[in-house]
This record gives sequence, structure tokens and C-alpha cells, in this order.
Amino acid sequence: MPGRSGPRRRRAYASDARPARPVVTLTTDFGGTDSYVAEMKGVLLRECPSVAIVDVTHAVPPQDVLAGSIVLERAVRAFPPGTVHVAVVDPGVGTDRRLILTTFGSQIILCPDNGLITWLARREPDRIGFRELIWRPDTAPSPTFHGRDIMAPAAAAIARDARLVPRWAHSLGADEVTLLPIDVAPDNATTAEVIYVDHYGNAVTNLPGERSADLLTVRVGRRSVRVQRTYADVPVGRPVALIGSSGLLEIAVRNGNAARDLRLKVGSRIRLT
Repeated sequence: MPGRSGPRRRRAYASDARPARPVVTLTTDFGGTDSYVAEMKGVLLRECPSVAIVDVTHAVPPQDVLAGSIVLERAVRAFPPGTVHVAVVDPGVGTDRRLILTTFGSQIILCPDNGLITWLARREPDRIGFRELIWRPDTAPSPTFHGRDIMAPAAAAIARDARLVPRWAHSLGADEVTLLPIDVAPDNATTAEVIYVDHYGNAVTNLPGERSADLLTVRVGRRSVRVQRTYADVPVGRPVALIGSSGLLEIAVRNGNAARDLRLKVGSRIRLT
């Protein structure tokens, strides 16, 4: 969330206008200590000097593919047509796992085929298409850094000319792509599952806002928590349920940390009452 006083509803996302410069975003678990992020940026700038590079985050927990998937889905929605996204949370780098190219409207996402695309695929199944990235550089890539040696140069080239996609990537069926065992809560759900804990300790669930319109309270453990419109609708230190800016039901503690205070974590169940 942008902050505890942040907007309740999903933001009005980007218009159809394309940016004047090619845009490439980076989402990784690389952290900020090592040179890995800079190496990827160096390749992008070398191959496409006019590129605008946007760091979504490099603080995805190491090897946490689910967290990377949630972050990626939210970020993609905010960007204009033509944006190329590179997501690298890749515990299987160097193995026979595929690299995939996913289209979302006219945006493109490059990532390993390990479940990173899951949450976008679950929320937007009718708006995305899948391909396997078959392009490889002339020089053999490092078996431990496909983000730098394959995905970054491919992203730079595609950002310059999206017409490369049909030559560089073969179509895949939705059933051929690796997806994690997590999904949007169904219409008749009696529970919601925590799928992500953000920087503030807010526990984001898999229940879309439009499916929670009739909820007055939810049960978090043994506590009954009222559904409100904003964080400020409860006193400081009190728990609250609300529809966050992701459009999903979340559990928060005003000026506190719901994950810590309510002992919530990814996989925790919230009863819908």
C-alpha cells in the first residue's frame, strides 16, 4: 500500500498513450548490495540507449516466486502500452526451465516459467497470451545469470521493435505455463487466503473487492474485524478490514502491523461472515 491513508479503490491505470521513450521495468529479488541490478541496467542501456528504466523493486524476498508474482501483477497494471517488464526471481536459473514472454494488451513481460506470471494469469485470464522465448545471444549466457545475459538484451531489442516477438517467441497454450497453486477466491467462498504481506504488515487476501460488497465483518483467528472504507475509520492500534488499492480485501492494523499483531502470514485463512 502507498500508506495507511492510501486510496481504497484500485487506481485509474494508464491511458492508451505510448511513452515517448521505450520503457523497461525490473522486478527482482537481487537486493541492493551487489552489482546484479546495475549489470542488467548496463545491458539495457548498451542495447537501447534511449530506454527509460523503472525499478519496480529489487526487494522481493529471495526465491519467493509468489511474492514476486503479486508485485508484478500490480506493477504491470500501472504502465502504458508498449512497456516491457523483466521479472527475475529464478531459483531454477540454468536448468531446463523455460523463459516465457507474456503479452498483456500491448505490454510484454519476460520472466522464467516458474510461476512468476501466476497472479496476472489468475486475475486477467482473458487478456494475456503466452509464448516461449527461444531467442538466445550469440555468446553463451552465464548459467547463473539469465536476467543479464538473455532477458535484458531481449527486453532492450523488443522495446526498440516489438515486431521481433513472433520471430523470437513461439506460442504456448495457457495449460503449458507453470502456475502456482493459488487462485482468486470463488464467488461462494466462505474463507479468503492471505497471499501477500506488504511493507506495512498489511495482509492482502485473494478476495476481490466486488465479491466482498456484502461483508460487514470478517473473522481473523478468534477476533471479529469490521470491514471499513479507510484505515482511519478505526482507532489507532485497532484492526480493520478494507478493500485496498489492489482491489483485494486486506487486513490491517491502524498505525500498526497486522502480520505481527494478528499473527498473520501467507497462507493464513480469514473467515468471511
